[in-house]
Amino acid sequence: MSQDRFSLPIHQISSALQSALQCKVPRAILQAPTGSGKSTQAPQIILDAGLVPEGQQIVVLQPRRLAARLLAKRIAHERGGRLGDEVGYHIRFDRQFGADTRIKLVTEGILLRQMLTDPQLSNVGAVVFDEFHERHLYSDLGIAMVRQLQETTRPDLKIIVMSATLDTESLSDYLAPAEVLTVETRTFPLTIEYSAGAQKVAGAPVWDQAAHHFDRLAREHDGDCLIFMPGAYEIKRTVESIQCTKTGRESLVFPLYGELRPEEQDAAVAQYDKRKVVVATNVAETSITIDGVRLVIDSGLVRVARYDPHRGVNTLLIEKTSRASADQRAGRAGRTAPGHALRLWSEKEHEHRDERELAEIKRIDLSETLLSLGKAGVTDFRAFPWFEKPEPASLDRGIELLMDLGALRRKVDLPRKVKGEHYELTEIGRKLADFPLHPRWARLLLAAHEEGCVWHAALLAAFAQGRDLLLPLNDRRKREEREAVLGDSPSDFFQWLSAWGMARKQNFNHGFCRQWGIHANASRDADRAAEQFRRIAEAQGLNAGPGPLDEDALRRCLLLAFSDHLAKRDGRGTLRCSIVHGRRGELKRDSAARDAELFVAAEIDEIEMRGDVNTILSLATEIEEAWLEEFFPDDFAVQSEVVYDKDMRRVVLREERKFRDLVLSSTDRGEPTSDQAAALLADEIMAGKLELKKWTGQRDEWIKRVNFAAQSFPELEIEVIDDEARKMILEQFCYGCVSYKEIRDKDPWPFLKDWLTGEQLAALDYLAPESFTLPNRRKPGSIRYEPDAPGGPRAVISSKLQDFYDVDAKDLMIGNGRIPLVVEMLAPNGRPCQITEDLANFWKTSYEGVKKELKGRYPKHEWR
Repeated sequence: MSQDRFSLPIHQISSALQSALQCKVPRAILQAPTGSGKSTQAPQIILDAGLVPEGQQIVVLQPRRLAARLLAKRIAHERGGRLGDEVGYHIRFDRQFGADTRIKLVTEGILLRQMLTDPQLSNVGAVVFDEFHERHLYSDLGIAMVRQLQETTRPDLKIIVMSATLDTESLSDYLAPAEVLTVETRTFPLTIEYSAGAQKVAGAPVWDQAAHHFDRLAREHDGDCLIFMPGAYEIKRTVESIQCTKTGRESLVFPLYGELRPEEQDAAVAQYDKRKVVVATNVAETSITIDGVRLVIDSGLVRVARYDPHRGVNTLLIEKTSRASADQRAGRAGRTAPGHALRLWSEKEHEHRDERELAEIKRIDLSETLLSLGKAGVTDFRAFPWFEKPEPASLDRGIELLMDLGALRRKVDLPRKVKGEHYELTEIGRKLADFPLHPRWARLLLAAHEEGCVWHAALLAAFAQGRDLLLPLNDRRKREEREAVLGDSPSDFFQWLSAWGMARKQNFNHGFCRQWGIHANASRDADRAAEQFRRIAEAQGLNAGPGPLDEDALRRCLLLAFSDHLAKRDGRGTLRCSIVHGRRGELKRDSAARDAELFVAAEIDEIEMRGDVNTILSLATEIEEAWLEEFFPDDFAVQSEVVYDKDMRRVVLREERKFRDLVLSSTDRGEPTSDQAAALLADEIMAGKLELKKWTGQRDEWIKRVNFAAQSFPELEIEVIDDEARKMILEQFCYGCVSYKEIRDKDPWPFLKDWLTGEQLAALDYLAPESFTLPNRRKPGSIRYEPDAPGGPRAVISSKLQDFYDVDAKDLMIGNGRIPLVVEMLAPNGRPCQITEDLANFWKTSYEGVKKELKGRYPKHEWR
């Protein structure tokens, strides 16, 4: 065993950690900065103290595959063993562990899948959640499931949660009782420099900015350099740019990200005699330690997992890092000696960045998570003990998608004492839960297996998650020539298949692809992604071998994967359409399915233009209605419904045939009853869709008078005209009519007046008059009634300031002298200049100021 590890700061709390894990409830929360040794030493402390019985493993959860493998290799080296024996790892598509493995580092999804096959974690003695502050969805889910297991059938199971920066208060509340342990480490001076883009590199790509500043700073600072970039593409460009600089040519430059081969990852973290430059993703932020770093250059960018509603899947988007993440990155330069960090953004911008990243549970689609919970036996998703509860709308969306995919159904015939909504997986759902894919793509591959077209279905899945294969062509002749070569098609996917096939035959040659307007790199990426989908399909026992193209089979598979994106065009002359779940949209103009009456869209984009949001459907595929009946017989309904036809501008009784809530066909079945017609017409008026020519502003002012009187004179027993009452009046007004033509010119005044009795009408005119005569005006001024004013109902008399000269406030009363009028004084231009409830006080205090302001502008008016 290596003895160097015992000098790491984590060993300060070794005894306290052991004591915490020997309590009745063995839980510990460990907060320790990066570089303190927590990731490598904590599992060894647990093992060496004999806290886990022989035959059981210590499972360490790591958010990233690269970190899991490198840390396992480091721990195995420290213990003097071979990787895969006492210490091993298990990540997606790669594993090294055996029957004798005691410490196993895994990615978060691996633990969840282990709990699905072995709910008791029978061979696990301790679970360590590392880098929990990153708040990955599977970390949140895993800690909830492991806590639940410990509290029920595995009280001996030990739980350790570790992080460099952690909100220990909320976590300790969730895990209570749990011991909170903090490790203190020595820190060295760290200088932070900001750059809004130096003049020499202003507007340059971020990799060129990083290379320019590296060449400058490397002459001023010793030691290795760590550069943070958001993804593999940016890392490769940064490496190329640095190698073109003088200082870069004198240094060893390495990329570091998850998709690299293991030997390339190992090379990046090894130690050398000359300066090393590592260009990494945020995997180097906290998960692994790279010794010797004295200089950090931070692009301030990161790839963040978010739900993409356009494609209906989770995706990775480049976003700005949070302030907490930037601090973690900068701190890498001050672990073993004084360091310097350069941020490629301004200090002012830094102040406006988010404090920390939003937890994944708040920003990604939950359908895959709910599928896993269902497989684990959870039936009430809302009652599940989440570490942080997801948004109700996100839960609803995830449940809805799984039900649309045929993976989930609502449980019925539950005992009366069982509360809440309970669900269970269908047979299809149980199969989908075995795929390490989003349920939508798992459903596509499962359907393709039944249809015998997995090989091509994997390509469609790859297309949907990559870039557009067809580039825009401005030359009309070339565009028509490409369309002729690609051929007519009932699906945008099939045009992409043809384009991909052309590119593949030419080995994705850029010159050939450019000639035909095909994206060469996107085609090559799709080829690789499709192969990954095929490997996953084969691992689940599906036949993914090549075969002839069966377009109808693929269209049927796409329907099963995207039934929640089913759309029906409004008519042959339009691309506007209705979509399942009450949505509206427009098919993309150049879609191959533009003549289809019924189609599914793999992408739905919401584009904001001039304040309006337009919903655009693309990657569309024509489908047959008969397929809906074949696959979803229980989702059809025939309903007779009274509707307002906006084209006919009348209420009709219509029989509608629906798939879920999407109307597929409708037939008029005669006239509605008078009550039905009146209610719908009233709804249209209330929604502002129908305008009554004789419903003027006077009618609205009269309603305000009524409501003012109802609140101010309760003895009159007048009922307030609220929205419900207004609808009731409008229904009476519309009774006997079925069309807009019949009500457009009809006078609503008689129906409004009927709201009051004769005695109430007379009292209204006496106590809340429509107008009021001022001594200095010949004509009466109208009173503005404001029943919903913030301070309570009020009546306002509005007139020019000069009209209130010599007016006694005692004379400005209504309601038989009970209610004073609020005075709104107008400037000579007719705009309000003062409002007061105390006229006498206004003359004493405020008048001179108002006079001074207005007299210079309006000298011809009387000013006393």
